[in-house]
Amino acid sequence: MSPAARTPAASATYDYVVVGGGHNGLSAACTLAEAGSSVVVLERRPIVGGLSASHAYLPEAPEHVLSLGAMDDMFMSCTSIIDDLDLRAHGLRTSPVEAPYGWLGPEGETLLLFSDLGRTLDEVRRFSPADARAYAELQPALAWIFDALRTVMPRQLSDLPKGEIGKLLLRLAPSKAVRRRLGQIMSSNLVDLMADVFESDQMRSLATYWGSMIGPIDADGGGFYCVGLAAVHQAPGVQRPRGGMGTIMGALASKARSHGADVRVDADVVNVVVSGNRATGVRLADGTAISARRGVLAAVAPQLMYGGLLEEGVVDSATRAKVATMPASGNNMATFKIDLALSGRARFAKADRPDGFDVRRTSLMTGTFDEQLQQLALVRRGESLPSPPVYMAVLSASDDSLAPPGQEVVYLASNVPAQPAGGWDLAKPALSKAVMSSVTQHLDGLETEIGRVETSPGDLMELWNVPNGSYFHVDMTPLRLLGNRPAPGLGGYAGPIEGYLHAGAGSHPGGGVSGWPGRLAAQTALRGR
Repeated sequence: MSPAARTPAASATYDYVVVGGGHNGLSAACTLAEAGSSVVVLERRPIVGGLSASHAYLPEAPEHVLSLGAMDDMFMSCTSIIDDLDLRAHGLRTSPVEAPYGWLGPEGETLLLFSDLGRTLDEVRRFSPADARAYAELQPALAWIFDALRTVMPRQLSDLPKGEIGKLLLRLAPSKAVRRRLGQIMSSNLVDLMADVFESDQMRSLATYWGSMIGPIDADGGGFYCVGLAAVHQAPGVQRPRGGMGTIMGALASKARSHGADVRVDADVVNVVVSGNRATGVRLADGTAISARRGVLAAVAPQLMYGGLLEEGVVDSATRAKVATMPASGNNMATFKIDLALSGRARFAKADRPDGFDVRRTSLMTGTFDEQLQQLALVRRGESLPSPPVYMAVLSASDDSLAPPGQEVVYLASNVPAQPAGGWDLAKPALSKAVMSSVTQHLDGLETEIGRVETSPGDLMELWNVPNGSYFHVDMTPLRLLGNRPAPGLGGYAGPIEGYLHAGAGSHPGGGVSGWPGRLAAQTALRGR
């Protein structure tokens, strides 16, 4: 039966309606419900969590838990939100990753980034003593950026008096040398910065690839995308939830429900109802009307919040112009994902290390620095290398709960065009073949494949309403942070429509799995009641 033919469910009224059941929508619901408000979360997909939901997506592999989007927790664990929401009481268990990221060469040579900084410096020194020194010298500035993120991330921007943000950040900078390095980082794009800081192809390629997962590597001021080089070595380090990222989503949903929140799936919101410039509720695809006494929180992309969810004419031309120019995958680079369920073991055939470390427990990136630049140039034109650089993680090697004994789940990703030449109907099979061409040069055991899920940037747009394939909804450029996120005049959660708040990754503090945009938006809503 089509949605239009269904009998509408009975109308309902809550204090707050939250549109979107990802980590931000769920953290918003936890915050609102714990404060005593009645709240409903409406998620259009069959499961909560959005792109952070690990799940047994393959009917033919019901015990293989795949992660189509996020796989690590780098930001949530470094703040107080897990304790604030008491998520461990709702089943969340995490553990640090000993060597979260690394680079893999064509002959099996590896450069690994260990959580222990000294061990990492020894590793880098094998390829370049100069790069080991440069990596050590870079750490204080990157640690400053990471500390600044941790300081500002959980805070309402309205709680910082005008001018105080800059003063707060400067107080964290311990020396002029650090400030000089910060100037270099914040005035460079990531490619230029890596070319200037490191001499080895291995470090340049690894840092550039990893930074590309945060933002456009050719964006001026995007040098700070290499902040992950500090996050690896800062407590508590990169964390992986036991059972996959879906356990974070399950803990958030359990917390929200424990305070009376109604969390619904297969609930497709097609319209936010606005009356007299105030958001008063939503309508679902099945005709259901849900009213909101106090407000509607949109834990979705701002392009959808101010676009498709509103009737034409509700927002003024200035707001429409700001939405139209929000950068999302601004250099046309987005992620193509392939997630595999295997009935046997996967292994990196050539990557034997003298120290015996099992590289299957590390997320490995491939490609030379030149290949990263070649792929960037092609992506801008909607094209790709025949065998592009790839990102590979055997997730079950670190968490045996993700697959049956002796079997695997494998997470594969590659940077490809968000808008390919010829469109996605033609490009998806070709790009899948290109990605697997790279993967099979390094990874054995793929002949035991049970099934796979392929997720192109086009699929991200269609299935998860991800603008132009950008996980972060709005590129994390220096001019799209803090109060300018997602755009000047639209920051601070509350927008031009009364009672309509932005709670998604396009608001402060931004993308990544943290839950803070949702929590801070909910706190803003509660202050205004």
